[in-house]
Amino acid sequence: MASGEGSVSLNEKLESAISRLGFWYRITIIMVVIGLVSLSAIISASQIYFHEEIGKHGYIEEIFIEATNESVLAFIPYTEEIFSTDGIVTLFLTQIWLMIGNGIAIGLLGFLVFWVTYRGHKHTTELESIERQFIRQSYLVNFETSIPEGDTKVDKILNQASLVFPALKYLQQKKSANKIKLNEQVNGYSIDAIVPTKKGDFIVKFFDNVVTYDEIKSLCGKLSKSRVRIYRVLCIAKDFQQELQTPKLVNLMDDLPTYFKVDLIFEEEQGYSMLWID
Repeated sequence: MASGEGSVSLNEKLESAISRLGFWYRITIIMVVIGLVSLSAIISASQIYFHEEIGKHGYIEEIFIEATNESVLAFIPYTEEIFSTDGIVTLFLTQIWLMIGNGIAIGLLGFLVFWVTYRGHKHTTELESIERQFIRQSYLVNFETSIPEGDTKVDKILNQASLVFPALKYLQQKKSANKIKLNEQVNGYSIDAIVPTKKGDFIVKFFDNVVTYDEIKSLCGKLSKSRVRIYRVLCIAKDFQQELQTPKLVNLMDDLPTYFKVDLIFEEEQGYSMLWID
């Protein structure tokens, strides 16, 4: 295979962009949190120091003046030899303003966290939407217009899938065969192939019968209870229940109890055709 920028597919570039966006988002949040903690620590330390110094010479008390019907802050010294009372009160008021400033700073930093989260989520959603569209187009091009290569049905479907999903690109290497788990049992359900990826397990399940919605739901329920994170599940069969080949399919697939993607694929004589791309 060629190396360098030219060998990187658009889908891989999108995945890389999403990954980098998530990385810088986390870095920004960490920096904001560090700034927030540092600011609070500095102001809190100054308040503690101020009160310790005040405590050496006297104390501040709120006094009610009946003549003017108002309350004022007064510094009550322990002895007559003490620096200006007005200066002490001014310092105390300064501390109050520091506390207000601390609150404002916290509010601004909180807004920054919200804004970064909002924008980061929006950009990530947009990139993921583009990635889904590209996967759909890549699925149609690679699965429906080319003849799969491989010695077994598992080899053929994985070779095709590696052209669509960057996470499976390493399967094109010769030494990748030992990483594929064949004929595994997951919660009592027989799975034809499990391929570990950075995003989770990529699972392949072949059905010999006409597949019903209940079978797909049962499979997804079993896999959802697995302790291993799952990336995507490919369900391949020669035929699917008629109900799954109607507009009802959209609602039926949306109702599946899964956190992972599920694709439904027709197995034909010379290749595959797509019924559902998640």
